[in-house]
Amino acid sequence: MPPVEGLTPEILWYTLIGLVGIGTLIILGDKVLEVFRKKKEREKQPEDELADVISRKVLEKLEPRFREIDRKLANDKLQIEDHTAKLSMQKHQIDEIEEGQRVMCRGVLAILSHMINGNSSDALKESQKEITDYLITK
Repeated sequence: MPPVEGLTPEILWYTLIGLVGIGTLIILGDKVLEVFRKKKEREKQPEDELADVISRKVLEKLEPRFREIDRKLANDKLQIEDHTAKLSMQKHQIDEIEEGQRVMCRGVLAILSHMINGNSSDALKESQKEITDYLITK
């Protein structure tokens, strides 16, 4: 095989040293980055642990308050349901009272009409029947 012109043992030697140097720099750079990564992880862990400890302590402090709030909400819900039932019953009672007032007013109106005109005995009889029915049914 004929020798390659311009390729001398010196050039080969420098090329080999250059390649080894580049490889060494790459390995060195990787090791430096690994050291920084580990340092960052070590710095990060105490912060994470501290955050976990703080979160746990905050939760421990607030948990009794949350239970108390839940208990109060449940109690309020029962009171609201009770008040709603009572209001519904009172509305029914008020409606009955209003109906009784209307019946009585019609009776009084019939008496007034009879006293003024003297000829409203049919209206008086009708009012008497309404008042009697109302008193019997209620």
